[in-house]
Amino acid sequence: MSRRPFLVPLLAALLVTTTLAATAPAARLPGRQATAHIVENLTRSGRVRGLVVGYVNPAGQTVYGFGRRGEGRSAKAPDGRTLFEIGSITKTFTGLLLAQAVLSGQLRDTDPIRLSLPPGTIGKESPLFWVSHLDLATHTSGLPEAPDNMPSTDPRNPMAGYSTGLLLRYLAEAKRIAPVGQNFYYSNVGAALSGYLLARAAGTDYEKLVVDRICKPLGLSDTRVTLSEDQASRLIHGHDGKGRVVPNWEVTGLEGAGALRSTADDLLTYAAANLGVMPTPLLPVARLAHLPRKHVPSIPTLYLGYFWNVMNFSGKEFVLHAGRSGGYFALILLSPADMAGVVLLCDTEGDFAREGWKLLELLTGKSIGS
Repeated sequence: MSRRPFLVPLLAALLVTTTLAATAPAARLPGRQATAHIVENLTRSGRVRGLVVGYVNPAGQTVYGFGRRGEGRSAKAPDGRTLFEIGSITKTFTGLLLAQAVLSGQLRDTDPIRLSLPPGTIGKESPLFWVSHLDLATHTSGLPEAPDNMPSTDPRNPMAGYSTGLLLRYLAEAKRIAPVGQNFYYSNVGAALSGYLLARAAGTDYEKLVVDRICKPLGLSDTRVTLSEDQASRLIHGHDGKGRVVPNWEVTGLEGAGALRSTADDLLTYAAANLGVMPTPLLPVARLAHLPRKHVPSIPTLYLGYFWNVMNFSGKEFVLHAGRSGGYFALILLSPADMAGVVLLCDTEGDFAREGWKLLELLTGKSIGS
């Protein structure tokens, strides 16, 4: 088995759009039966063991669980407090941290990253000399998807054993695969570097920065890298595409790219804050993070904010990100114009973006077309 790069971007999948009849008024939250019509085939077929769907809009928020968590007759469906790996959705937290740093005047997004690195990490001859924070956040740094010095040889846990020291050593010798600021190349190492630089500037580590700057203000008690005993007991097992239980990934040294675990309850609150459905001082930060900065010519509907994907269908913007690790799929999909958001969490590695778009259509009562 090859060492598959982690947390793939799913851009092709996220472009999938469908047409669904307007079955729910925009101000109301969909019911369980209508939701089951879209996702229950995944659990009934055995493709997914357990999944959770969450909706949020000005009417409130609700969560539905399907399938089961665990084995045996007593196994119940996962719920809003069940923890999942959320993979690359972590990058959106990194994007909010960058927006906070920009709004506070701590840095400019066009500042070269060398100004934030430990002195001497990259020299004047380095191909990274002019890479900026914005280049990292829009995947235009020219850095590859993953560093080439990861020590793990276990494809089921490819990030294990990595460290900040290895990341800095990689940067000292890194070579770009594209010119700076021009071409879109999805880069986990770029996102990890962004998270590291923001934490370093704040004099702390990435998890503590996320907790202090985002989780505590929003009341996200279950969005963490390191889990408590109670949280670990609520973490659902991940499965590969053949339904086999796989180990949880240890994302060390690359936390800003995809180390967070979370719940549907927390992510709905996070979605509400990003949409402005709930009053929060983080709304200006979220709006800056969502602002389209770079266009992806190869995908005409796609723009990049600070790590957020911004898609434009027929003049209407959708803000989103997916996460896909060795045993999980996660999606947060926002329609700012409708003040509506969907969270989809699955305990199986795969691509379930199509279902996410259908759920958003159900929530808004509007068809989404390209």
